Amino acid sequence: MINYRLIAIASAILGVLLAIDGIYMVAVNYNQGETQMLNLPDGWIVIISAGILFVVAIIAFVLAARSPQAARSTAATRAEVEAEKG
Repeated sequence: MINYRLIAIASAILGVLLAIDGIYMVAVNYNQGETQMLNLPDGWIVIISAGILFVVAIIAFVLAARSPQAARSTAATRAEVEAEKG
């Protein structure tokens, strides 16, 4: 079974680290002169990546919160089906 809580915690930690790095890069005006896809500085690309990781973390937290509830409702449904058969 997939441990969504572990995925959520890891994504949140990596998202925070990326956000800090991106904010630092924007604050010191870091740009190596390379053109990115949307002509954004490197710092903004890192901040966008951190935002994507935060979305993944939120989705994983929601799935982690719902998975025990879904498992209990599935078990109850199976018990009801067995009771109807017997």
